[in-house]
Amino acid sequence: MGQSNSRLLLLSRYDFPMPGAGRQAHFYGNPADHEPLAWSWVESELLRSGTYWVVARSSGHPHPRPVWGIWHGDRLYLSIGTPALQRALADDPVITAHLESGTDVVIVEGVVTGSSIDVNVIAAYDKKYDWSYDVSAYGPLVEAAPSKILAWRAAGWAGRESLQRSGMWKFSGSRRG
Repeated sequence: MGQSNSRLLLLSRYDFPMPGAGRQAHFYGNPADHEPLAWSWVESELLRSGTYWVVARSSGHPHPRPVWGIWHGDRLYLSIGTPALQRALADDPVITAHLESGTDVVIVEGVVTGSSIDVNVIAAYDKKYDWSYDVSAYGPLVEAAPSKILAWRAAGWAGRESLQRSGMWKFSGSRRG
């Protein structure tokens, strides 16, 4: 999963130590004391993940929902069919998506920016899931723009051998061209 020049420009805006590396993450208020995590690993996890656990900000108890989706062009496109989640996102577009693993962690924080019926996005979704997504039956995919991505890798069963690498990436509000 190579990096485009647009990606490097986007990340370099935040004065990272090297192209594609995230800022040093902080845990419990202290800077991490381990190696930075490469963006290429984070992006490969976003691309390959089959399930994205999505949480919308709401007045009630948070209720993570597993949904299908794709990472495409620095955006998450999610198939959100649950009416409760759709209503919560309509009321407040702030979204958090977490991938499946609790030890190889990627968390996307961002905002829903709209919906998509873009044929390229739908084709990428269909290819990933070996599916034929029918927009007329399921509705458009929800488009979410990340504001921040946190990621870390832990070693050992349930991560008990501590964090090995971590990173944090911030994104600008503008869409890549």
